[in-house]
Amino acid sequence: MHSPLIAATLALCGVVSALNAPRQTTNSTKYAVKTPPLTTPWTYEAGTNPWPQYPRPQLQRSQWQSLNGIWTYQNASSLDAVNSPPYNQTLANEVLIPSCLESSLSGIQGEYTIYSWLATSFSVPTTWTGNRVLLNFAAVDYEATVFVNGQNATFHRGGYFAFFVDVTDYLNANGTNELLVFVHDPTDSDPYVIPIGKQTLHQSHIFYTPCSGIWQSVWIESAPSNYITQLDIAAGMDGQVNATVSSSGNASASVQIAVIDRKTNTTVATHNGASNVQCTFSVPSVSLWSPDSPTLYDITVSLGNDEVSSYTGFRTISRGVVNGIERPLLNGEFVFQFGTLDQGFWPDGIYLPPNRDAMVYDLQTLKKLGFNTLRKHIKVEPALYYQACDE
Repeated sequence: MHSPLIAATLALCGVVSALNAPRQTTNSTKYAVKTPPLTTPWTYEAGTNPWPQYPRPQLQRSQWQSLNGIWTYQNASSLDAVNSPPYNQTLANEVLIPSCLESSLSGIQGEYTIYSWLATSFSVPTTWTGNRVLLNFAAVDYEATVFVNGQNATFHRGGYFAFFVDVTDYLNANGTNELLVFVHDPTDSDPYVIPIGKQTLHQSHIFYTPCSGIWQSVWIESAPSNYITQLDIAAGMDGQVNATVSSSGNASASVQIAVIDRKTNTTVATHNGASNVQCTFSVPSVSLWSPDSPTLYDITVSLGNDEVSSYTGFRTISRGVVNGIERPLLNGEFVFQFGTLDQGFWPDGIYLPPNRDAMVYDLQTLKKLGFNTLRKHIKVEPALYYQACDE
């Protein structure tokens, strides 16, 4: 979405409350946290409504509903199982979503969870009538085939990146909808060559446990027929903003962008542009972002009846000669980078910490120790992680 900051990439702040619909399971083994190799102060605080924050803080909608919580799970025998979905069946075990199936927090603590079925049900708020319903997955490791009410809605490959599908045409008129996800995690499986980072089925030395399943948040949201699909925003130290608003419609449409000073809650710049093309405008007298002064500006973007919120920080990363040596520069100044390597594994959640508090604690502790840089080692974190870095 924009260049990384010295501490991390930018992401939006703020928490939007979710409309959490209860999901019932019967005749499945009940959920309980398994005993991890090591506990953390947050191991038993995850609860059954984990990660309630809006998961995509740089493109945030107000009408949304979290599908995180207790789902059901059962192992599958092979890749061919995807051709026989267990519609309207009770799966064997309750499982916490989001989580790695190998983790203690999942309630499964599985091994060789190469093929898996995961299921839940959801209802769409009646206030969304007339709008499109978008089903979002922040990350599923590694291949996900998604079924809604018995219909194959989408397929996605890649364990680190978000995807969504418009499920409006698959929804039931009575308001109760079945969601089934078949997950294939081919870690260490020939002939697959995939980006797995430190994951392996055969843990030793510097290689660790796989992370199979729906390991980041799931949610639905309401949007009009022509909606914003992506924001690419970059803001420099000179106050110039380059923004591209991508939309679901192929034709160009009018967009309105507002930049808001977070400290005073006042609009400091507005711009009218068009979707699917880059627009450029300037904001006067900006306060710059740096690790020592992480100033952020909120942004709202409107396209027809769709409005989303985002944010940016004004900063420029470049290179220049300082005392005869070429150095990386932030806002024209050399900042000595003093940091750590972080592989992003947790003893209780593996790839995902128990909650946002745990994640933020790690970052705040590093900052208190004097570090201004963190090298995230062959892993992509949830968007909320980069938000915490920016703040």
